[in-house]
Amino acid sequence: MEVPIKNKLNEKELFRIKRMKEVIKATDPHGHKDYLEIIYLEQGAGFHQIDFHRFPVKPHSLYLVMPGQIHSWELTEIPKGFVAMIQKDFLVDNPLYQLLFQTFPLPFPSGFHLEGASEKFKDIFINIEQEYSKSEANYGAVIQTYLMLLFNLLKREINSEPAQPFPPLLKNFFTSLDAEFRMNHEIKFYADALNTTSKTLNAACKKFLGMTAGAIINEKLTAESKKQLLYSHKNLTELSFDLGFSDASHFNKFFKRQTGVLPGVYRKGIS
Repeated sequence: MEVPIKNKLNEKELFRIKRMKEVIKATDPHGHKDYLEIIYLEQGAGFHQIDFHRFPVKPHSLYLVMPGQIHSWELTEIPKGFVAMIQKDFLVDNPLYQLLFQTFPLPFPSGFHLEGASEKFKDIFINIEQEYSKSEANYGAVIQTYLMLLFNLLKREINSEPAQPFPPLLKNFFTSLDAEFRMNHEIKFYADALNTTSKTLNAACKKFLGMTAGAIINEKLTAESKKQLLYSHKNLTELSFDLGFSDASHFNKFFKRQTGVLPGVYRKGIS
């Protein structure tokens, strides 16, 4: 996809927090270079597109833009709020280290409306901003503590119980899937690569995610298909080959089975 990748952090900068620019603007779709961006808005209106999800911008909204995701703004009112940028290495030895930078499955939704808890979240960002600007002793550790509080409160918003950590088998499966899903759609390929059986891999996926390994592969492939249809100018035949299908008809059948609509119809509907 011909989408620019922006890097707002300096070479050795692991964390930054700043106020959202108070301007009405529209931005072209873009990604971020290897860092997580957290945006909390106290005011604003318009739309925020993250991958293939379109969120209304309204007061007390929070957005997570993960590494590898694509986003853009269509603002119709001046936004006020905070933007925090976090490199993975900022969280070394922190429980958030593995969780937040897991690209699939995503650990949190991309958008939240937090009107009922707005003061708690606003206070967290104000405290992080103060720690960052003063840079006193151990300020990085204090900021990490506030981030832990932030994400535990987000878990409360989605009624998420403390999750069991994924076993190494699943972590390795997700890593392999990220690298291979375009060309390899079969469970057996991943089971063989992980020196296990399809039955064992399926059992682990069902236990920790409530779905089979095949369903996870299809979900990953569907998500990438939607991104390609939204952000790529390739025709359906080119997309089909890029995603590992032998021809466009097989891609059409797969996409309709997963989404209920043909890819051409989906592309027209979101363009």
